[in-house]
Amino acid sequence: MLTLGVAAAWPASAAGQPVSGRHGTIDQRNTTTRPNSPSGFSFVGAYHAAGNPQKDPPYMRRMTFYQPRGMRYDTSVPARCTASDLQLEEFGRAACPPASRLGGGQIKGLWMGRIRSTFQMDMFNNAGEQVVVARTPYIATVIRGRFSRDQSSIEWSSPTCWPTPPTGCPVDNALQLGAIQKVPPYTRRVRGVVRSYMTTPPSCPAAGYWKTPVRLWWADGTTDTMITKQRCARPRRKALGRA
Repeated sequence: MLTLGVAAAWPASAAGQPVSGRHGTIDQRNTTTRPNSPSGFSFVGAYHAAGNPQKDPPYMRRMTFYQPRGMRYDTSVPARCTASDLQLEEFGRAACPPASRLGGGQIKGLWMGRIRSTFQMDMFNNAGEQVVVARTPYIATVIRGRFSRDQSSIEWSSPTCWPTPPTGCPVDNALQLGAIQKVPPYTRRVRGVVRSYMTTPPSCPAAGYWKTPVRLWWADGTTDTMITKQRCARPRRKALGRA
């Protein structure tokens, strides 16, 4: 069964705690604790059958990340990858401008119910979306995460078959078991002003962390909602001088 080593993957400056649901464990962390600052993020997920880490999970239909209030994304900062799914499947990362790449990682999966595979994954920027191209030496698939209009969430529709037809999967044969993803901060200077692809909220709540709920929809009709927490720094109180 898949083991992803969740605790070892994170920078100490933005440390947090993994959270678990019925079908697995996930963790998402920013690369900075400072409010109103350029940031990247890391994500680790490991999935299994409900209440049984030794068995495989159901097929994942959908995953949505609900962003902390005030988190901002500017997809005009990196270059944009406008390649079609067919172009991405054929040419991989070569179909995108190098400056559109946001980060990468791995996706673990089970194909045709018996072939365990590790997909090398690249994430690219496009207007209103994040584009993942996942490849083995033999096959490739494209997954698009689309921002809501107000950027309060990012929704991913998980492909559950290969190849994935435009009309959807008639039969499930590609099972996602887990993922590791790292996206460093992305900034660009424009007319002397530093602009960031991802900017943390303008303030840190009294609790000392931002919350990113993640909801997963499964083929067995159940859903899991797990609330990840990203630590943030609050301003220090000034010491009162003595008379």
